[in-house]
Amino acid sequence: MLNIQRKFFSVVIVFVYLILLGFQAQAEGDMFPNKVTTHIGDLTFDHGVPTKETSNKLYYEMDYHRAVQVYLWSLPIVGQAQWRQSYLDQYNIQPNQSVFATRFNERSLVLTANESTPYIIGWTNVKEKAAVIQVPEGPFIGLLIDFWQRGLADLGVFGSNAGKGGTWVLTGPDTPKDKIPYIEGAGYVHSQTNNLWWLIRLNAKPEDRDELARSIKFGYFDEEPRSQLIPGDNKPGRNYQPRGMKYWQMLHDIIQEEPVEERDRFFMYFLKEMGIEKDKPFQPTERQKKIMADAVTVGEAMAQNMVFRERLPGVLRDDGWRLILGTVPGKEPGDAMEHTQRAEHYDRFDPRARFTYEACTTSEKMSFPKPARGMGYAGVFLDTQGRALSGDRNYVIEVPADPPVDLFWAITTYDVDTRGLVTTDQERAERGSAHTGIKTNSDGSTPIFVGPKAPAGWEDNWIKSAPGRAWFPYFRFYGPTQPFFDQSWKLPQIEETDFSEYNK
Repeated sequence: MLNIQRKFFSVVIVFVYLILLGFQAQAEGDMFPNKVTTHIGDLTFDHGVPTKETSNKLYYEMDYHRAVQVYLWSLPIVGQAQWRQSYLDQYNIQPNQSVFATRFNERSLVLTANESTPYIIGWTNVKEKAAVIQVPEGPFIGLLIDFWQRGLADLGVFGSNAGKGGTWVLTGPDTPKDKIPYIEGAGYVHSQTNNLWWLIRLNAKPEDRDELARSIKFGYFDEEPRSQLIPGDNKPGRNYQPRGMKYWQMLHDIIQEEPVEERDRFFMYFLKEMGIEKDKPFQPTERQKKIMADAVTVGEAMAQNMVFRERLPGVLRDDGWRLILGTVPGKEPGDAMEHTQRAEHYDRFDPRARFTYEACTTSEKMSFPKPARGMGYAGVFLDTQGRALSGDRNYVIEVPADPPVDLFWAITTYDVDTRGLVTTDQERAERGSAHTGIKTNSDGSTPIFVGPKAPAGWEDNWIKSAPGRAWFPYFRFYGPTQPFFDQSWKLPQIEETDFSEYNK
C-alpha cells in the first residue's frame, strides 16, 4: 500500500511539473521578443522594456506620424488663412471688403478657379458682432463657407431664394447675442468659426458685370451695408498652402483666432507636442523643427497621392472621369467630399484633405446638384497610358455634342504643382461655351486642344501648355441636366495626339 501511495505521489509531482513547464513555455512564447524587425528598422528590448535607442526611435516616429496627420487635418484652414494673407499683403483687405477678380492673374493662383465668370471674393470676422450681406436679384452664383471650408449657404440663382435676392445675417461661435440684429425676412447663417469667406460668381454679360458687382452690399449689423469692392488690379491672389516652416507658422497663427471644436481636441494635443498651442508663442525646438520639416513634405506627398491616384469609393464616373465633389448617383455610399464634411458615424478626413489640397470652397449645390440647379465638376489626372498629362505633349479632348448644361460648360486646365490655372504667355487656361470663337465639328462635338503649339485653324479651341510641367483638367457642368446624372452623356479619356490631322 505504501509503495502504491509513493508511486501515486510521484506521478502527481511529475504531472504538476509538466504542467508548470507547459505554463512556462507558454509564457515564454507569449513574451514580446527582445528584437523585432519593422519598417523603421530593428527595435530592441530588455525583457520587454525598450532600450534607450529604441525608445528614442519610437518617440520620434510617433511624433513624426502625428505631425503628418496634423498636416492633412489642417489643410482647409491653412488654405483659407493663406488666401486671406495674400489679400492682406496685396490689398490690405478688411472685413466685409471683397476683391473683384476679372482678369487672368487675379485668379491664376486660386485653387481650381474658372475663367468663365468673374469673382467677388471676400471675408469677414463675426467674433464681436454679426455681419450682413445683401444680394439683389440677378445672375449670381455664390456661397458662404467657414474657415474649415464647410459650406454654409448657397447664394444667388442656386440659393434658397432662387436668384430673387435677399439679405443674410452672419454669426459665429463667439458673436454676442446682443450684437445680432433681427431683420425680417433675412436668412440667418451660423458659422462654427469666427472667420467666414464668400465667393460669388457673376454669370452675366461683360457689359453688365461692373454694375452687378457693385450692387452686392456688405457690412456689420450696426452700419449701413454698402458696396466694398477692391479692384483686382491683375495681382495674383494665392490660396494654395505654403511649404516648410511657413505652413506651421500660419497654422499656429490661425488657430489663435478660432475656438477649438470637440472633434479637434486630439489634434490640438498633437499640436502641443509640436510646439503649437493656443495663447502661446510658436517657439519649436530644433527636434520639433526637424520633425515638422519632414512631415510637411511627406504630408504634401500624401495629399498629392490622394488627388492624383485617388482610392476613395463612389466618385468615379462610368466614363473614367472623377467627380470632384459628391458621389456618383447609384454608387452610394461613397466617401466623397461634400459641404458638411460629416457622415453618420465620423467626419470625413481623407476626402477633406484631398479636396482642400486640390481645390477650395464647397456648398450644398456644388456637392449635391439637382437638374438645372447646381454645379457638377469632373476631373481626370492621367492619360490613357497612365502617365501624367505633360506640358510637352499634345492632347485633344473631343467634347461630345450637346453637353448636359443649362448655363454653361468649360474645360479648365490646372498646374499640378500649384493647382492654379496653367500659366503661359497666352494667359488662358479655359475653353468652353462662354468663350467666343469656339469651333465645332460637323457632328456637333467640340475639340479642345492642349499642347505647346496650336493646330492650324483651331487657335480659338486651344489652351497652351507649359513644357516641363504637368497639368490636369476640370470639366464644369453649370446647371447640369439629366444626362449628367444618368451618365448617358460621357466624356472621352485623354490621349496623346498628333495635331497634324487637325491642321488646315
